[in-house]
Amino acid sequence: MPAIVDHDARRQEVAAAVGRLVARGGIQAVTVRSAAKEAGFSTAVIGHYFHNKDDLINFTYFSARDRTRFRVERALHAGKNVFDCLKECLPTNASQRSDWIVWFGLWGMANGNPALEKERSKGLLEANTLFVDVLEAAKARGELAESVDCVAQAQRLLVLINGIAALWVQMPEYWTAKTQLQLLKSELESIGAL
Repeated sequence: MPAIVDHDARRQEVAAAVGRLVARGGIQAVTVRSAAKEAGFSTAVIGHYFHNKDDLINFTYFSARDRTRFRVERALHAGKNVFDCLKECLPTNASQRSDWIVWFGLWGMANGNPALEKERSKGLLEANTLFVDVLEAAKARGELAESVDCVAQAQRLLVLINGIAALWVQMPEYWTAKTQLQLLKSELESIGAL
């Protein structure tokens, strides 16, 4: 009897391997062969799940985006405050740092690639909507003043988090997890969200 393979789990394993490759060597370190080696599979297995390198990279990008959205949504549905929800977006641990490196690598590749440009824009719009949801939930719980414009503040927080991540990529020794979290906390304090 043949072994039963969880295809979704296998694709996620490969995406995790690609994320590790990108974290170590940038997007240029990714080939079908390097992904297979990193994941512990043959190139034939990789070829079964992904048509080509672009397909592999795109799936890795989507997986990173989904992981972050899931973490924020989980915190939101658990009734966590704004800070505890949004800190899930910052590059403060190995997994979240890897996701940011994947995003930055793909954002650069997206120029001139209509499919990736569309996904990049979609991801930013989804993040903005999710931030609005986090702020509106805080407002509904009485943790945020009624006067706060959730849409405008979500945009500011999106800029802040993307900016922190961009600075972390350039100067990780300066933009430590502690520094990132303090800056997020300071911004949230300025609108009375803590």
